[in-house]
Amino acid sequence: MTVLDFRPAIVPPPDDGDEPLDSVPETSGIEYPCKSCGREAGPYGGRGRKPTICPDCKPKVKKGAPRVTGNVANLAAQACGVLVQLNGMMAIGLSAIGMFRTGGAIAERNDQFEAQAYQALLLDPDLCRLILKSGGRSGKVALGMAYVGLGMSVVPVAVEEMRDRKAEKEARRAEEDETGT
Repeated sequence: MTVLDFRPAIVPPPDDGDEPLDSVPETSGIEYPCKSCGREAGPYGGRGRKPTICPDCKPKVKKGAPRVTGNVANLAAQACGVLVQLNGMMAIGLSAIGMFRTGGAIAERNDQFEAQAYQALLLDPDLCRLILKSGGRSGKVALGMAYVGLGMSVVPVAVEEMRDRKAEKEARRAEEDETGT
C-alpha cells in the first residue's frame, strides 16, 4: 500500500516589497470595484445595472464572420426551397416541350444549386423576403406544373398499355377468325 504524505509548501515572502499576489487591493475609495481585479469597474451614470467588471477584465468580443441567427437561416432555407421548386418547374416545362436532356440536367444539378443558393441567401435577408413574397404568388402555377409532371410520367405508360391491350385484342380476333368460332 502506498502512503501519500502531503506537506504544505513554504513560500517565501516577496523580496521586492510588493504585496503578495494572492492579496486583494484596497477598495475603500472605489465606489464599484471589479469583481475579479478590484479596480474601478467603470463609470456609473445612475441608470441601469451597476458595473461589476472593469473594461480590462471584460471578455473581448471576437471579430469575424457575422453570426447567422435563426430567423435569417429560416428565411434563407425557405427562399432556397422556393428557388429549387422553380427550377423543378422549369425542368418539367422543358421536358414537356421535348427538351428532355436539358430538363434532366437541371433536375440533376438542383441539389448542388440548393447548397450554393442557401449560402448566398444567408447574406441577404431582404432578398430572401422578396423571393418568398413572389414565390408565394406562384403556388397555383406550381401545383399546375406538378400535375403536368405527373401527366408526363404517366401518359407514356398509359399509351404503351393501351397499345398492348389493342394488340392483345387483335391477336384474339385473329385467333378466333382462324378457328372459326
